[in-house]
Amino acid sequence: MLAQFGRITTVAFVVSALAACTAMPGGSGSPGADNGAGSVAGAAADAPPPADGVTRAREGSRLSNLVRFGSTTAPEIIPDIPEFAPCPQVDIITGGAAIRNYAGSASNQNLRSQISIANLARECVVSRDGETFNITLGVEGRALLGPRGGPGRFNAPLRIVLRNNTETFEDRRVQASATVESGASSGSFTVVEENLTVPARVGSNYIIEVGLVSGGR
Repeated sequence: MLAQFGRITTVAFVVSALAACTAMPGGSGSPGADNGAGSVAGAAADAPPPADGVTRAREGSRLSNLVRFGSTTAPEIIPDIPEFAPCPQVDIITGGAAIRNYAGSASNQNLRSQISIANLARECVVSRDGETFNITLGVEGRALLGPRGGPGRFNAPLRIVLRNNTETFEDRRVQASATVESGASSGSFTVVEENLTVPARVGSNYIIEVGLVSGGR
């Protein structure tokens, strides 16, 4: 259960953006906790936008709570707080922030849909035996209809990589799926992937990457 990773948190979150303790440079707070830049609605007015357009949620956000506690709200009592591990912010795989599907040539007029990552969150704790770091990753995103698009279910593989310069510890693909209802122009998805691990021997010498790799519709 995600609840074992929890702490009481207090900062509000934007549902449409997906992030928590994530992987872009910057961010402060407790080690291993959600401490990236805030969601769009909660960010300071003078804060520069992220280079890849993906927001990182603050502690206490909907996604941060989902990653830590398995619920969008934090429980009142959090027993057995685990030891936090080094927890790099999440990087977007080059070209993986969004994918587009066209009806014909790649032009705005022929766009059927765009699926994109909007927000990221992660939690990193030390295993009970101290041998590994256990990472939980949360990803929120949305599907937007283009001029040639229509309602329906939109799928795309989401790739998750944990590695350093010499070793790859995890390389997973999970399904991201968003539904656009009739009369709507967009839909959202949330993916929470647990049991990602790296050996504790690497210390802080690893990175977390995520990206959309291909489209289903």
